[in-house]
Amino acid sequence: MKKSILGLILSLVIFPLFAIEKIAPDPAAVKLVGEFMSALTITDESERLQTILPMVHDSLKTKDKKDLFSSVKQFSYKRAVDMVKLYKNPVEIGEVHKGNSMTIGFKETAEKGRRDKYFVKKKDGINGLPAPIHVFIPEGGGAPKIYDFGSL
Repeated sequence: MKKSILGLILSLVIFPLFAIEKIAPDPAAVKLVGEFMSALTITDESERLQTILPMVHDSLKTKDKKDLFSSVKQFSYKRAVDMVKLYKNPVEIGEVHKGNSMTIGFKETAEKGRRDKYFVKKKDGINGLPAPIHVFIPEGGGAPKIYDFGSL
């Protein structure tokens, strides 16, 4: 009896709190993800970085906004550049998971909004799951920005 009551409580109250809400893709965010993925294929390192910088959220950049933080550059960015060849180009979005409202960044880069996950499909014949690209949608409008791309 206790197990069935606990199961009922979990299924009616707790599990829905963690449910993933799938939403329709925002056209501006899809365009951004496509441009970002294309920019990752630029062979000239300096040109690639300069193309990507305007697309990513300021919280991933150095104070002068002329580079990515070294930790982002050494890990997420490097991996994304190496792995972009596994994904469809032009980009195909499999699904979008709606994120919660939050504040990202710190001090001058702090901004309220929502962080949605745009799942990019791999090329045909490539095993593995689609990669989530986190797109920050600013509260009250404004252009979306790439916030996380570390899973490519």
